[in-house]
Amino acid sequence: MILKSILIWVLVLVALPVEAVPPTPVAVSREYLMGTFAEVRVYDGDEVGARQAIEAALAEMRALDRLMAVQRSDSDVSRLNREAARGPVRVDPRVVQVLARSVEVSRATAGAFDVTVLPVVRAWGFTDGHPHPPGPGPIPRIAGWRSLRIDADAGTVAFTDAAAQVDLGGIGKGYALDRARDVLRGRGVRSAWLDLGGNIATLGAPPGGGPWRIAVRHPRHDGDRLGVVAMGEASVSTSSDAEQYTMEDGKRRGHIIDPRSGRPADALVSATVVAASATTADALSTAAVVLGQARAREALAHAGADGLLVAPAPDGSLRLHATAGLDFHADNAVVAAMNDTRRPR
Repeated sequence: MILKSILIWVLVLVALPVEAVPPTPVAVSREYLMGTFAEVRVYDGDEVGARQAIEAALAEMRALDRLMAVQRSDSDVSRLNREAARGPVRVDPRVVQVLARSVEVSRATAGAFDVTVLPVVRAWGFTDGHPHPPGPGPIPRIAGWRSLRIDADAGTVAFTDAAAQVDLGGIGKGYALDRARDVLRGRGVRSAWLDLGGNIATLGAPPGGGPWRIAVRHPRHDGDRLGVVAMGEASVSTSSDAEQYTMEDGKRRGHIIDPRSGRPADALVSATVVAASATTADALSTAAVVLGQARAREALAHAGADGLLVAPAPDGSLRLHATAGLDFHADNAVVAAMNDTRRPR
């Protein structure tokens, strides 16, 4: 799966006016999954039970990686990309579910989110870690999300367009977090933190109560943060061009493709989305970068989500737009003014 930019930090010490340092988790485990690092922390229960719950959650993430990775020739998604244009292909129910959800988000965002952009993503070199502008010749055609035919009852997926190729990098990590969080909940865990490549899902409240606090990195200044998002049990995802990008004619081109133009999206520099569902947060943060500030706000409101949208200004600076429901605490060392439109220095 294609790695999204990691723009969210786990916050331990923050000047917010007063912050209690979360105690050491009962158990924690970290491993490389889905092309990035996964970390699961459990804050309640006994150590043996917590470790067993974490292992079960990570096992679910591993299974989803095997099913969804376009880099694996034996994954269900790779099999779809080889065979589904010839007719229905039976796949794991979880693949059916995440594809069905992707279609819902595509419909809700008027196609700004589209899992069939893989041919263009490959043309820009974002699948192999060596991004570059496409060579001479036409840009590969994007078949579009309407070319997907999903039969949930039969457990099959077919493509109506031979050009269709899907990649779940813009939604799969969020889906994996939702599944892993459900595993923890099913094992009686009441307080946990899950991180998959910067996509965060929380379960319950942190020890001692109060909100979870997540620092959002500045998309242009490494080591700086824009501020802190405070939330209860929820999920947060950031999409940006901060880490996966290439240069073209002196301009930065990120890995998020605008399905309408077949070129890297540049309406926003980054989008951080908070939603109940990690799947929703993951997909909408991708869509927001394509939609731009005004239309992204509409999409977030329609989905019952909130966000922090960072837009480029004509003078080269950045402007922050936070939705009304977002509990965002700007870092005054970075942000010059505090109002609905916030401009970082």
